[in-house]
Amino acid sequence: MSAHSTKARGRHPETRTVIRRAFPVAHVLFEVIDHPENGVTFGLRTLYGPENRPCLFSGHVEPQQARELRALADYLDTLKGKIGGQG
Repeated sequence: MSAHSTKARGRHPETRTVIRRAFPVAHVLFEVIDHPENGVTFGLRTLYGPENRPCLFSGHVEPQQARELRALADYLDTLKGKIGGQG
């Protein structure tokens, strides 16, 4: 069962052993859960909408994910002049 589900968040809103962090990125909410038994997982959901909206995607964090996300951020930095109608 996913720790990112609405039911799981209701059962365990915040505990000492499970660490939940949310990172809003544009219209997406990137949630990371550090669970002592199940490892580190992530869930992606829309940022705006009802509180009980389900995750679009979820899964375990893979070792290369931080590098991949940095690569995306680096690429977006190169496009700064073209983003948001500036280019």
